[in-house]
Amino acid sequence: MNKFLTLSLLIISSTAYSAERDINKVWCANVGGDDEFRTKDGTYVDCLTKEYAIEAEYDYKWKEGIGQALHYAESTDKKAAILFIKRAKSRKDYYNEMMRVINRYDLPIKIFVIEE
Repeated sequence: MNKFLTLSLLIISSTAYSAERDINKVWCANVGGDDEFRTKDGTYVDCLTKEYAIEAEYDYKWKEGIGQALHYAESTDKKAAILFIKRAKSRKDYYNEMMRVINRYDLPIKIFVIEE
């Protein structure tokens, strides 16, 4: 991979992360949560409320969200949750794909859905 392409992908990736973080920060404040809570394992929960350890993820990254939400729940003794950020430009039904897995394996994960 050439250096320009690598740098371009890095910039796009960091921009998406920044937007996700900004969306989470506003949403978390609105629900009275603590954004970027550090766990006993040194990982960071995107939003910690009295009841939930919440992982904020864009729709296309739902697979990562499941694992992180379960890990954060275990690390904080809270219930697992995902803030599922639906992108306007998504052409795929990521929500139903995610819910098939959650329902198939009876995963104890609460889903909060917001539009980008």
